[in-house]
Amino acid sequence: MATAILRACRDYDVPRIEALLREALETLDIPALRPGAKVLLKPNLLMRREPDRHTTTHPAVVEALAHLLFERGCLITIADSPGGPFTPGLLRSLYESTGMERAARRAGAELNFSTESVDVEVPAPLRTHMLNVLRCAAEADCIVSVGKIKTHGLTAYTGAVKNLFGLIPGLRKVDCHARFPDIEDFSRLLLDVAAWARPALSVLDGIVGMEGKGPSSGSPRPIGALVVADDPHAADVVGASLIGLSVEDVPTLRLARENGRLPVPLVLGQSVEELAVPDFRKAPVETARRGVLTDRRFARLVRSHPFVHAETCAGCGLCARACPAKAIELRRGTPAFDLSRCIRCYCCQELCPHSAVDVHEPFFTKWLS
Repeated sequence: MATAILRACRDYDVPRIEALLREALETLDIPALRPGAKVLLKPNLLMRREPDRHTTTHPAVVEALAHLLFERGCLITIADSPGGPFTPGLLRSLYESTGMERAARRAGAELNFSTESVDVEVPAPLRTHMLNVLRCAAEADCIVSVGKIKTHGLTAYTGAVKNLFGLIPGLRKVDCHARFPDIEDFSRLLLDVAAWARPALSVLDGIVGMEGKGPSSGSPRPIGALVVADDPHAADVVGASLIGLSVEDVPTLRLARENGRLPVPLVLGQSVEELAVPDFRKAPVETARRGVLTDRRFARLVRSHPFVHAETCAGCGLCARACPAKAIELRRGTPAFDLSRCIRCYCCQELCPHSAVDVHEPFFTKWLS
């Protein structure tokens, strides 16, 4: 049995968030968060974005949690690896733009600037027995996932488990997409990452989430909720339910259930029904993934695909460099997509710093959902 605590929280007032988290930690009573423990806080820092765009975990949540753990005598490091290049200079810029630098300074936490990684073994793997992860994560006594409730074009939902994918350094995540282009295999990989990380605590920033074309090109949407759980899958059951997604809708949750890794959470605090957002806009999801018209003759008709808004594209080429399938090339400064090679991972959309890459859904897919 896992426990998830759901509390209403309408704004990013640090004292208010800290009070709610303090109550949750006292209820959950997690032994790993002991004095002297080296704790890695893993927020969702997808890219260099200001907090008010709600692409990343809000610094107020990280600051409040880090301050509570500092009070307990924990040694706290805040770390993440965005999806593109991974250098100390880019990390510094990432922490500053997302508000993590200020949050760490105010809470007494350290920021990780090391780009070193190590190979680790996955217990009871579903897809791979070895992972390459951040050294600071491997050396921590415990990991805390501090995710953001958002939609996601590949996995339908981003929360506590998907957030842990950031423990894989930089462009090695691109290699993972290339090795596991199938959504089922990729979701099993995410479960392997979660099984290795075994986060002692999972916190979801659902005060303001992202709806529509997440995880980076969607729209901010108030949810007004904080989720705190002693199991990342339990946190995701609650987080997904808040935005109208069932276990069947989220591949990581469905596969966790099929493999005996999905606990039935005891939900304390508010009920999901009290705080759920019934008209939360979901992400466009691969039509063929829904089991509709899988005949290859119709694949081009029914499959979603990326395209670029030329008027907002800066021609930086990050999408081409990050494409696992090498399906993008720059032509006169504009990305061109080879859809016959595209694996629909949507890394191009996720990592575009200008939100210039979008996902096209066939006009009739709303009737096929």
